[in-house]
Amino acid sequence: MQCSVRTYNPDINLVIIEGTLGNFGDDYNHAMEYAFQDREEIIIANDDIVVNPESYIRLIEDVQFLKNRFPRNLGFVAARSDYVRPHQSIAHQQEQSIIQTPVVSPLFAYISKEAFIKCKFPPINWFSDDVICRDLGALGYQHFISRAYVHHAGSQTIGRDFQKLMDAPKEWIQKHRPEYFKEWYGS
Repeated sequence: MQCSVRTYNPDINLVIIEGTLGNFGDDYNHAMEYAFQDREEIIIANDDIVVNPESYIRLIEDVQFLKNRFPRNLGFVAARSDYVRPHQSIAHQQEQSIIQTPVVSPLFAYISKEAFIKCKFPPINWFSDDVICRDLGALGYQHFISRAYVHHAGSQTIGRDFQKLMDAPKEWIQKHRPEYFKEWYGS
């Protein structure tokens, strides 16, 4: 990620914070709190993505367009990718327009400080994106998939044992977001 951003967008203020808190939610929150100390808007990026020459420019164009249409309730605006949830995947979604959606995977995504102050990532790995997006959605925020694209190397950071990944946050979700529990776990 660092190399591709510095190659294609050398003027961007790239802030890199290593994740050390044990889960995506806490690590993302820590990094975002730092970045928002002197910024009102940021783009968050996973370490296992590669931007292309147009990724940043296209995402910013889409954000500007959406900010004009949804000035008070714009949530995440996330890039498409090749290893991501189906509605955000270039393999499953060939449409080249901005798409509204209830949940995104913020592999490379815009978010405002205003939205982040209202909802933060939960202290879990799997479903952390779903929880923050759904929580923001309940407050009226709207999320979008941009026309921008980034290559995503995949889930090397948390593993590929999907049953284990699904089971790990189960207790937290049942306790803290029971309204999502039945939908995601079926019981």
